[in-house]
Amino acid sequence: MKRVLFNLCAVVNNRLLLFLLITTFSATACKKTGARSEVATNDNPPVEETTTFNVSNNSQLNTAMSSAVSGDKIVLANGTYAGFTVTKSGITIQAANKGSATVSSGIIRLSKVSSVTIQGLKVTTAGSTQTVDGESFPVAVWMEASNSCRLAGNTFKLSGQASGTQWVMLSGNSNNNRVDHNEFGSNSVKGHYIFVRGNRTGITVPSDRTSWANGNGPNNPNMARNTRIDHNYFHDMAASTGEIMVLGGIGVAGDYQNTSTVVESNLFVNCDGDAEIISIKSSNNTVRTNTFRTSIGTISSRAGNSNTISGNLMLQAGKTGTGGIKIYEKNHTVTGNYVDNPQDYGFVLGAGDSYTSSNFSHAQVFNASITGNIWINMNTRGVIIGHGSNDLLPPTGCTFSNNALRGSASPLLDLRLPGNTVFSNNSTSGSNPAMPSAPLTTSDTGPGSYSY
Repeated sequence: MKRVLFNLCAVVNNRLLLFLLITTFSATACKKTGARSEVATNDNPPVEETTTFNVSNNSQLNTAMSSAVSGDKIVLANGTYAGFTVTKSGITIQAANKGSATVSSGIIRLSKVSSVTIQGLKVTTAGSTQTVDGESFPVAVWMEASNSCRLAGNTFKLSGQASGTQWVMLSGNSNNNRVDHNEFGSNSVKGHYIFVRGNRTGITVPSDRTSWANGNGPNNPNMARNTRIDHNYFHDMAASTGEIMVLGGIGVAGDYQNTSTVVESNLFVNCDGDAEIISIKSSNNTVRTNTFRTSIGTISSRAGNSNTISGNLMLQAGKTGTGGIKIYEKNHTVTGNYVDNPQDYGFVLGAGDSYTSSNFSHAQVFNASITGNIWINMNTRGVIIGHGSNDLLPPTGCTFSNNALRGSASPLLDLRLPGNTVFSNNSTSGSNPAMPSAPLTTSDTGPGSYSY
């Protein structure tokens, strides 16, 4: 009897050992091939394994793009590649060594995808002309109706591009995308480094924009919204080439859309392309905690309502054409900014034109709050209240308080057309207030500050 039990136990143990060996071998084979395991227990939920495709030429890149699924990564070896179109969501495309995989032709297009990351590439292409939002544009990188995607740690230095090329364009119904830790520049060809726009096709614009400006317009579903642009290094945009970035810029079809773009913690150096460094032409956007050095022009809330400009450092060093901030339209907040030695005006609270005027250019300002800002070394022009229109409609319902103005310009506070603006607790004499925060540098921004 004991011998029988012994033999039975031996058989069971041998079969159990064989089962364990087979199971272990199968799991190891699955891991090595990059297959997705679906085996799970209550204590060990399924783990979706990912595949990394290492590529070194365009053919391998195209094959990897066809094979990749969500969670996969495509790694580009050092070398030169053509542009590509991403149609798979959830994948990452990156340089094996940051800045050493170069896209030198075509465009990079993210077409109606989500959760795609492009990182560490160098982009030198001339781009190509595409139909974007019903209009023809030369473009280099295009996020088309894509969500939660990211361009990070890339170096953009286009070469041979056509006039009017958009370096990075976000279009249509794109939401929650991020452009961060990239370098843009230099550039001597007309265009924009970043254009966050939308589609005006299908939107019938009224002849009188008053109702839309008062918040009664339709929702345009095909606008890029909730874009975050942060920790980028923008530099050396030559004169008369265009704004560094435009937020909106499709006319009345986009001016009063709440696009909620955030532009924060970027460094701008020698960005001289236009009188507007950042041109805001949509609503409910925020420009904050950026550093500007010797850059011609202003942060301009040109069209749209409820924009916030806060905590920016503008260190202009008396360079000809440099300025500070200007605003038009309704319900803006300008607070905690520091503007040092602009050659042109440090701030403009705009006078405006009637929305029904045949000469309409800039809208009248309503209900703006300008508080806690510092303007120093204003030695050519000061702060101007009521400026820049044909109809000369004064600011209405605005407050200008707790601001410090210093310099030899006369007057420092030019009440050209103040309307009923309320002034309180502002100062125009005494020592220069301290800079409220440390300026950003290239150590804080651009690809050198980004790791993956």
